[in-house]
Amino acid sequence: MPVPIPVFTVFSGRTYAPAYVERLQRMLARHLPEPHQLTVLCDAANQPAMASLGLPHRGLQERGLQGFCSKIQLFDPDLTGTEPFLYFDITLVVRSSLAPLLAFGAGSGAELVGVRDWNYPTLNSCLMRLKPGAATSRVWQAYLDGEDHGTPGPNQNFIHRVLRRHCPEALGFWPDGLVASYRGLRKLARRDPGAAKQARRAACVLKFHGRPRPHEVLRPWRHPTQTVLKNPDRPDLWGYLAGDITEHWLLS
Repeated sequence: MPVPIPVFTVFSGRTYAPAYVERLQRMLARHLPEPHQLTVLCDAANQPAMASLGLPHRGLQERGLQGFCSKIQLFDPDLTGTEPFLYFDITLVVRSSLAPLLAFGAGSGAELVGVRDWNYPTLNSCLMRLKPGAATSRVWQAYLDGEDHGTPGPNQNFIHRVLRRHCPEALGFWPDGLVASYRGLRKLARRDPGAAKQARRAACVLKFHGRPRPHEVLRPWRHPTQTVLKNPDRPDLWGYLAGDITEHWLLS
């Protein structure tokens, strides 16, 4: 019987409701074809919620890391182990099979495979495959040593800087298009709906970064600043991709 793939997510702070974690679990059950085990890394305040949902969880350490900056602790082998694992942000909508990502990750020689950011020349850490080794350990040690944390604190830019500085060969990226930016697709849809539709179909994952969040897209008039007022003359974009969100996130 195959050993389940370890999968982690981070749930820290009060920005998102526990339902985001539960929906991620359901999407992975639907679209991750290999046996897997999702473990939630959460701060002390959110551990009771994870226990009430029956989700396996481990406590994050008190190391001055808050919110998504806590994902630096993914590089601590005492917390995540020594076997290759997948990491997913809770702000993702998984809309089709993750088999292409599994195949690419398994064939990559990189210790970390992540998303090439859509706006900046850096890593976007929303979906990663980590193969613990010397390079990933170097990221954790760099944090413990206080190396170039930057402002406002350790995050994906920190991970990218450490790897590029000490072991650039350890960093790889998913094929372009498999993970799509929701805001990028919406912007493209404004000027070229056909291209946006094609890009959406090619993506197995949608990343929601910043605003709007998935629940806001489903109720644009309750959250007009990031929906209606972004494209006031385009009602078709107010609830852009609400169908995908409903099918794969809300009802998965």
